[in-house]
Amino acid sequence: MLAAIMGFRPFRAARRRRILERSPIPDELWDWALKEHRIFRWLGEADRSRLRELATIFLGEKIFDPVDGAEVDEELRVSIAAQACLPLLGLDLDWYDDWSTIMVTPREYDVRQKDVDEAGVVHEYDDEFAGEAFSLGPVALSRADVEASGWGDGYNVVIHEMAHKLDGRDGRFDGCPPLRPGMAAGAWRAAFSAAFGDIRSKMERPPSRRSARRKGPRIDSYAAESPEEFFAVVCEYFYEKPHLLRSEYPEVYAQLVLFFGRDPAEA
Repeated sequence: MLAAIMGFRPFRAARRRRILERSPIPDELWDWALKEHRIFRWLGEADRSRLRELATIFLGEKIFDPVDGAEVDEELRVSIAAQACLPLLGLDLDWYDDWSTIMVTPREYDVRQKDVDEAGVVHEYDDEFAGEAFSLGPVALSRADVEASGWGDGYNVVIHEMAHKLDGRDGRFDGCPPLRPGMAAGAWRAAFSAAFGDIRSKMERPPSRRSARRKGPRIDSYAAESPEEFFAVVCEYFYEKPHLLRSEYPEVYAQLVLFFGRDPAEA
């Protein structure tokens, strides 16, 4: 099996070179993407060049599937590709090689959910999704939410769903992706468990006269949903509002710097 994988890599590299040569992102479209999204402003020239290559190959390897009449124009495709590849600047595109399709809806869409409470009673309800990462399957993104991403305000549906894909590389959505060589799983879990416990406690803490004067969690409260959602949300903040994340959860931020191989707050 290993020999087969190693033998496949030269063909993949050759295919990607052809994509770069034959299907480059036009200059004006790339310049628009960089100017349109504030989260790219910290990138140096070398990172901008690498991001463009990653985004170009991403566009050549992924299939965009419009759903419910969604319009998928070139600006949207490049916007998604650039934001999706931002976390890969210190990694590589092979982290996304286990899926191929991006489903685009016009706006948030309804999903029927099931929850089982402590008494074993099943509750069904409708929830609105801005995006979704299917295990061993496609990614779904709302066009309206893609257009609301990348503004440096902490919200980024593209990075959120890509974070789920990174998390699931080891077959589990648990808030801990396969770590890079040299990283300590114990340090990762200690940092993330403490931060997740903190945001959960802030959400569950009853209000008092003193606490009423304080702000609630500075990180989106959706991070308190589960460890995997906490990971996806802090990945958004890592690129959208890195100084806030570093201030709120410095140990988590330090682990993300090690994992992504970049430090947006210091760029």
